[in-house]
Amino acid sequence: MRYEGKDGGTCVPEPDPRYGGRFPWPFTWTSGVRQPPLNPGDMANLHERINHLRPVWFEGFQLNVTKGCGVNRTLGASWNLSHVTPSGFRFGGHFQRRCSDSVLTTPLVAFDVNPTTLCTNLLLLYRPVRSVGLELALQLRPGAKPYVDEVSLQYTGASRTSTVRCSTPDTTLDSYRVSLDHLVSVNDRLCFGVELLCECYRGAQHTNVAFAGRYNRETSTLAATVSPEAFDLSYWQKVSGTLQMGSSMIVNQRQNRALGTVCYRLEHEDTVIRGSFDSDWTVGFTYGRKLTPAAFTARLSLLFCVPKNTFQCGFRIDLDSNLL
Repeated sequence: MRYEGKDGGTCVPEPDPRYGGRFPWPFTWTSGVRQPPLNPGDMANLHERINHLRPVWFEGFQLNVTKGCGVNRTLGASWNLSHVTPSGFRFGGHFQRRCSDSVLTTPLVAFDVNPTTLCTNLLLLYRPVRSVGLELALQLRPGAKPYVDEVSLQYTGASRTSTVRCSTPDTTLDSYRVSLDHLVSVNDRLCFGVELLCECYRGAQHTNVAFAGRYNRETSTLAATVSPEAFDLSYWQKVSGTLQMGSSMIVNQRQNRALGTVCYRLEHEDTVIRGSFDSDWTVGFTYGRKLTPAAFTARLSLLFCVPKNTFQCGFRIDLDSNLL
């Protein structure tokens, strides 16, 4: 139907002859904004998103107490009663004097002491500038020389990370492990990397090269590590605001072993539930609940392995003064 005005003309305005049949110029296509590449982290944390979903198993009874003594000082103690891990009492903490943004003007010191044997695990982390970090892990035993467990030097750039690690799994120098990895971000979603590994065990040397890649999205992540002897593939997805799920597949030809895993993490108010199911018929989950207004968290761990016909159960209480 066509409506006419008082003078016999139509009520529909005529198109402007300057634009023809196209949209006016303010509505034309414009190029988008590209985000710069982000720092990808290091190779050790390539599969960190799915590792956060995996349950942390424990057996027996554990009591952990944490006390904050200042902004950068924390003391803690733990008592463990178990058939799997060594039972006993331990205490430790971490100390940090000054920190400016991401620069540690003084080293961060973390320690863990066994009062019975006085054996101490000592960790030193120092970042004198924003782009360079040094980490040193020591084991101190009475009447013996300090044992260097691992030392690493890391360079962190705007879109790349390079790390050199050296570890000695034995007190003798005929066994060591040296790795050099480099990870680069192509854009804000995709990164690639390579790792060179040199191992020596009782005089027998072995060298290997691994390639890695990761694709990130807001609700999903796909990461893979490939080498001539091993393959590791993981996928993480955020299903909803409270549920995260992931799956992984690991193949190791040297150990002649392949393992597939499906895990999940469910969060609801002050409750966190983690569970996993492995292809070797190992099933279990951990349940943790923060009890308010009390300053402690109760955790329950259950693990069942069908082929070995074994069952493990653990209960842990974490007391934290920061929850008050």
